[in-house]
Amino acid sequence: MTCETATPPLLQVRNLSLRHLSASGPITILQNVSFELGRGEIVGIIGESGAGKSTLGNAVLGLLAPEFQRTSGSIELDGRPIDPMGGDGDAIWGRRISAIFQDHTASLDPLMSVGAQVQETILAIDASVPRQEARARAVALLARVGIPQPERRYGNYPHQFSGGQRQRAVIAIALAGSPDIIIADEPTSALDATVQKQILKLLRTLVDDTGISIVLVTHDMGVVSEITDRVLVMRKGRVVEQDRTAVILDAPANNYTRSLLAAVPRLRLSATAGKGQANGNASISTNVGEGNTMLLVAKSVSKTFVRQGFVWNSSRNKAIFALRDVSIKLPRGTITGIVGESGSGKTTLGRIIAGLDRAPAGSVTIDGTQFDVSKNGRRSGLLSRVQMIFQDPAVSLNPRMSVGETLRESIRFGASLHPKEGPADAATMMDRLGLARSLIDRHPHQLSGGQKQRICIARALLAKPQIIIADEPTSALDVSVQAEIIQLLKDSITTQHMTMVFISHDLAVVQQLCSSLYIFKDGQVEDFGSSDFVFSQSKNPYTRALIDARPSRFTC
Repeated sequence: MTCETATPPLLQVRNLSLRHLSASGPITILQNVSFELGRGEIVGIIGESGAGKSTLGNAVLGLLAPEFQRTSGSIELDGRPIDPMGGDGDAIWGRRISAIFQDHTASLDPLMSVGAQVQETILAIDASVPRQEARARAVALLARVGIPQPERRYGNYPHQFSGGQRQRAVIAIALAGSPDIIIADEPTSALDATVQKQILKLLRTLVDDTGISIVLVTHDMGVVSEITDRVLVMRKGRVVEQDRTAVILDAPANNYTRSLLAAVPRLRLSATAGKGQANGNASISTNVGEGNTMLLVAKSVSKTFVRQGFVWNSSRNKAIFALRDVSIKLPRGTITGIVGESGSGKTTLGRIIAGLDRAPAGSVTIDGTQFDVSKNGRRSGLLSRVQMIFQDPAVSLNPRMSVGETLRESIRFGASLHPKEGPADAATMMDRLGLARSLIDRHPHQLSGGQKQRICIARALLAKPQIIIADEPTSALDVSVQAEIIQLLKDSITTQHMTMVFISHDLAVVQQLCSSLYIFKDGQVEDFGSSDFVFSQSKNPYTRALIDARPSRFTC
């Protein structure tokens, strides 16, 4: 659906300019931004980190911090001016405009049941609603967003829901006040492809059935291609292009838009190799690692979890398998992918191989040396052989240490393992990874997301491990930065003669990087083989479901 010219827009932003008043002086964040949102329409706002897209969404929500200042322009809802600094109070926010944020875990109170949180929102918006009616509405909203057995799940807490169900609950809360507009800021970026597809379908259905309008803030072109009607492309606080989604995707007028589209990884399904076998839990295909010796062999690794805390029902204390009899092989000098939905066990296996988690059963052998996975990695020696690159670089970097201190610490660790080799050079490594040497005295909060991830890669390489476990290292990055990091990982593995496990739920990225892959489901290896064969010829139903969940626009 597109906005009819004869119908006044529901939301209109005109020449909006904002600046941030920092200690070093004012910084322009948005400059002359204009767009319209019609009723029953989804408008996507896309751009790299720092483009100003989230700031624009927060301005519409009235959530700008006091350090922001409007220098020009206006925002109108149904022709009525609204204050981006939140001066309109509760008359608009939560009632006519609500939000869905990226981190569903942070959006939910862990001490309240999900149903109670929906009910609380209903009562906060309209205190005259009787509590029983509010509860009935909350149950109806949970049902509407696809929560199974909503009456029973009403009393469950956030940790008892899957990631996709938590995001559905957040959507229910956003709908509690029957708003006209929802600002959805990266609502699916942390979700697996299959869950993402479900959430996008839900949002499109809500728009079509209720006439609600959505502003979708994202850096994912696949998401934009799936559900938006129109798109704004932003760069450095400006709108560089806006048009109908089909026009933006098929015939972009701006070079920056074309570069964003070119950076989106495509999943290629044409058969380019077929001698490998990918057949459920059969033995590994013969062409995986052909010509390479096996550097790592993990055999029959199993790990269970037991729910923590006090429980009324003793049956809930039963062990839950995170991994069940998992075996993988890692050819020397290659990148092997591990793919699967959240909860499939892929990160757990990576942490066991890295010595960060223990497993009661199974074995890991690296270069002929067997390690006891039931022991701490420092005691077993795994930490000296394996390094890990984590998904969130902001969390994995010490905020108190400068870039130089972080890298020098890793150099000392590598030197202690390889005393006969010359000392590594932090500055040379920064040059290789495309990092300016001027960053060496900065702290993590002073770096962009792409710069922080490069520092994490540099830290892992400087420690000189035999194996690197990369756990979703590109999922939170913009497509252009993601493309750079993928090429960087390829080059680093080749020049450093290392071996890598690349854990991801993005099949296109895995296809670009990995010569072979394992697909995990429910703590077990569901499918595996050479990348070419798995993507083009595997008949495994779960594998095909993962492939089918990819945006068709970027599958060929």
